[in-house]
Amino acid sequence: RAVQQRELRFTDRADGGIDVRDAVPGQTLDVMQGEQGFLRGSLRGLARERKRRGLADASGISLQLIARADGRLTLADAATGERIDLESFGPSNVAVYARWLGVSAQR
Repeated sequence: RAVQQRELRFTDRADGGIDVRDAVPGQTLDVMQGEQGFLRGSLRGLARERKRRGLADASGISLQLIARADGRLTLADAATGERIDLESFGPSNVAVYARWLGVSAQR
């Protein structure tokens, strides 16, 4: 059961960073700089599936970040139906996304 959800929009920046926005009001939440391996890897996988289905969007990718009643976090793409259960990748990787919901990484 979902207890909290936020739609996020991720856009590559000219300086190599990733712009993270709340998709509804368009407010910038974060600018991620540096390697950001897990963030980039998870976004790349979802973007690849969009491109494969002909749904690529040059202006970024909007995804739902869902907090579940049991403490798990899921990153979901409504356009493709793809989901990533973030807890499978450990607490430090869950924390990358959890901050945008204001929840702590469980497990």
